Amino acid sequence: MPTPKIQSREVCSFTSKQWSGRPADGAGATFGGFSVIGFVLCLLLMTFTPALRDVGATMLFVAGFATAFTVLAIMGRNSTERAFLQCLTGTVNEVVLELTADRTNQLTPDGLRSLLVEGASLPLLVNGVSGLRLKAVRQASPKPKQNANPKAEVVTTTRIVIAATPPDYGIRSFDRLLDTVTTDPGFNAAAP
Repeated sequence: MPTPKIQSREVCSFTSKQWSGRPADGAGATFGGFSVIGFVLCLLLMTFTPALRDVGATMLFVAGFATAFTVLAIMGRNSTERAFLQCLTGTVNEVVLELTADRTNQLTPDGLRSLLVEGASLPLLVNGVSGLRLKAVRQASPKPKQNANPKAEVVTTTRIVIAATPPDYGIRSFDRLLDTVTTDPGFNAAAP
């Protein structure tokens, strides 16, 4: 007896540029960039402010400038990703509510985040019957060609899908009945 086929339907998809789950990635490079900008700004301010002409004051100014703007940049990315995740949660919850008609199956943004990060699946009941699972599937972009730029950023596409598996109970007897009806010549001959 063949195993039941799992069918899936995509609810939504997004790329790692839209939501990575790690807004602080690249904080070191951001800090380095703001350090250079801070140093150039400090050099310009030295012409007007003699107190900045000291090496210690210059280092303190550069460190404070770079730290402040790095934190602001990370907070901005975090805010953007959080807004995207809330919108994504709303889309997923609409589909889940439509399928299950049960508001208790809806996800919070933190619940969806853990589902995306862990790659786990969430079982859903439809009228008390199991068989649906909500899961996140990550797909990496294809490998670059040999002559491609080696510093190209890898973009990952994540799809949120609803996978349906027929329930295990009762399906085998129905499959045997259907198999008998379609293949047994004696069974079909008795039909009017």
